[in-house]
Amino acid sequence: MISYIEEFFRDPKGMLIFFLLAFPGRILALSLHEFAHAWVAHRCGDDTAKMMGRLTVNPLKHLDLLGTVLMLVVGFGWAKPVPVNPRNYRNYRRDDLKVSLAGVTMNAVMFCVGNLLMLAFLALAIARSQDSMTGQYLPLLFQRYDYYNVAIYQVRETFGEIAGYVFQMFYYFTVTNLVLCVFNLLPIPPLDGYHVLNDLILRRRQLFANPRTAQIASTALFALVLTGVVGRALGWVDNQILTGVGNLAISALRALGLIV
Repeated sequence: MISYIEEFFRDPKGMLIFFLLAFPGRILALSLHEFAHAWVAHRCGDDTAKMMGRLTVNPLKHLDLLGTVLMLVVGFGWAKPVPVNPRNYRNYRRDDLKVSLAGVTMNAVMFCVGNLLMLAFLALAIARSQDSMTGQYLPLLFQRYDYYNVAIYQVRETFGEIAGYVFQMFYYFTVTNLVLCVFNLLPIPPLDGYHVLNDLILRRRQLFANPRTAQIASTALFALVLTGVVGRALGWVDNQILTGVGNLAISALRALGLIV
C-alpha cells in the first residue's frame, strides 16, 4: 500500500488514469461477488439479503463507504458483507458451504470470461494488422514482455488509444476478479475461506467465528494487508495464474495461425 501511495506522488497523472480505468471494474467485481452470495442464499431458502435490497448488482447497495475510500486512496477496499440467516437454510452446513463459495465462484467465472473476451479482442486486432507482419514480431514481444502488456499495446496500435483504454478496463476487471477469488479463499474469519474450512474440515456447530475471535482475526488480517505481507503472497499466486493463462492464450493464437 505504501508503494501505491508513493507511485501516486511520483506520477499523479498516470495514477489518475489508472484510477479511472480500474475503479469501475473493481466496483463491478465486488458487486458481483456480493450479489452471488445473496442469490445463492435466496436459492437456499434465506431471503434476508433479498429483503434488505442486496439481491442486485447495483454497486450502491453493496459498497461500504470506508472500503470504497480506501480503495481509491490505497488500492485496497471491501464491500458490505451480505447478511444471511443460516436458520433459514434448508440444509444448515451444506447451504452455508454453497453460499460461502458463491462469491469466489462468481469471481472465478468472471476471470475466465474476462480472459476470453480479451483474447478475442486481441485475436481480432492481430487479424486486422497482418499486413504489418504482426504475426511475426509478436512472438518476440511475448518472449520479452508480459502477455497482457503486449496485448494492450497491440490493441492500441490496431484500434487506437480509446480502444486501448477499454481493453485496459477489461484487464483490470479481470485481474480484480482473480484477486478477490484468491483473497477470499484465505481460511481466516470473516473471509469465505474460513466457512469453507469449517464446513469441510473443522465442522464446528457454529458456522461463524465468535465475535472476539472474528475481531482479532480481522485486525490481524488488516495489519498484514497494510504491511504488504498479504499483497506479496497473493501477488505471487496471482502472477503464477496470470502467467499460465497468458501462455495458454499465446498457444491459442498460434493454433489459430495468428502468430508463428
